[in-house]
Amino acid sequence: MGKLVARLDAIQERLDALARLHKVPGASLAVLEGDQVLEFATGVVNITTGVETTPATLFQIGSNTKVYTTTLLMQLVDQGKVDIDRPVRAYVSDFKVADSNASATITVRHLLTHSSGIQGDHFEDFGRGDDGISKYVDSMSGLTQVTPPGAMFSYCNSGFVLAGYIVERVTGKPYHQALKEMLLEPLGLRATTVLAEEMLAFRYAVGHMPGPNGEPAMAPTVLMGRASAPAGSVTSATARDVLGFVKMHLDLGRAPDGSRVLSEKRVRAMQQPQVRVPGRTPAGHVGLGWMLDDWDGQKMIGHGGGTIGQLSFLHALPERHLAACLLTNSGTGALLWRDLGRWLFDDLVGVTVPEVPKPADPPPSLDLRRYTGRYERLSVTCDLAVEGGELVATMTPTGPLAALGLPPQQLRFQPVDDETFHVAMGGGEGVAVFLDFDARGRPQYLHLGGRVSARTAGPRARTAKKAAKAGRPAKKAPRKAAATR
Repeated sequence: MGKLVARLDAIQERLDALARLHKVPGASLAVLEGDQVLEFATGVVNITTGVETTPATLFQIGSNTKVYTTTLLMQLVDQGKVDIDRPVRAYVSDFKVADSNASATITVRHLLTHSSGIQGDHFEDFGRGDDGISKYVDSMSGLTQVTPPGAMFSYCNSGFVLAGYIVERVTGKPYHQALKEMLLEPLGLRATTVLAEEMLAFRYAVGHMPGPNGEPAMAPTVLMGRASAPAGSVTSATARDVLGFVKMHLDLGRAPDGSRVLSEKRVRAMQQPQVRVPGRTPAGHVGLGWMLDDWDGQKMIGHGGGTIGQLSFLHALPERHLAACLLTNSGTGALLWRDLGRWLFDDLVGVTVPEVPKPADPPPSLDLRRYTGRYERLSVTCDLAVEGGELVATMTPTGPLAALGLPPQQLRFQPVDDETFHVAMGGGEGVAVFLDFDARGRPQYLHLGGRVSARTAGPRARTAKKAAKAGRPAKKAPRKAAATR
């Protein structure tokens, strides 16, 4: 494996040191170069038991599952059983959300590109039975739209549960069975499962979150509800197994034995930009399932995942046939990946990883009061206020997230420009983007954590449909409207 093999000890030392620095109890790393995989592990799977983490440990891979679900649907496209540009109702005739027009017009492509506009963080649990996904989709009938279909990118877990249900309806099999027969078995992925009874056969990592003293504490729950499995609520795997799945995509749809799992046409289609993602680099888009970016002139495909106290990270450079997957059992895992991932790709492979936009220095002169107010989406309320000359957000979980005991979180927004703000979070850093400014220069939407929240305090501007087609936010007021002179 060339340079990577020569740095085995350095990679292990860096993983160990960074996990300690960022208080990550346990982590598993796998790196793919060509046909070979290197594996590393550090720490413990559970601070209570002290059981050592090994490369064979299962972690929750969270929303990386969305690429698996997309792949299942694209296999059905290959078979002529699904057309992603047809409405969802072509496959689930009784599908409905609160908006009748959205119910009739949302397509499968909308689901796979997070552009359906459906409220996405619907985390109701419907038990461990095979009928849980069906019950979940029935419960979507009350979900409202945060935007019209096709208006913009807004991360949507509920849309991917619906996508998984289409797999069930078309194949006549439960999601877990379709996943196993169509993907896991052909690819030899024996350490990947969505079933709790199968997880019992493995060494298993449990989630941790920073406690009152900053030290890791056990998360309030081990597993989320199985009904959201197609979106990533329970999928568990080793880092090597995740890269086994990715390798099929890098090999243009072929399994290790040379058999075809997915056509080259569908593999390439999944990697084509579909909808712009606000706040990312100019090349930041969502493809079909994959998140896409440009890293130092090379295409990057990847994803990530977060469950309760577990974070996972996946990035691949198809042109280099290189991929890395880090699985962590900590809410601070993003800090570990920020430092480790940058080091791996920059120093070992010579590719520069884009950074999150930093606050402007000096900061622009803005009237921060224009941004204040309440922004809401399903499961989270964001209250923005000016404190000490800074914009401060109080993020309050609601519904099932609140029932899990997750506390409110305060985030400080520092301006990059009049639309984009840098956000420092306990588990990493990100950007907040304000969209659709009205005539008074007040934004009507907040894009944070990949999700759109609508302003509920004050008049809401109508989202422009023209911008929706190109995946761009609606036209905003001139920049001067949001700044003090």
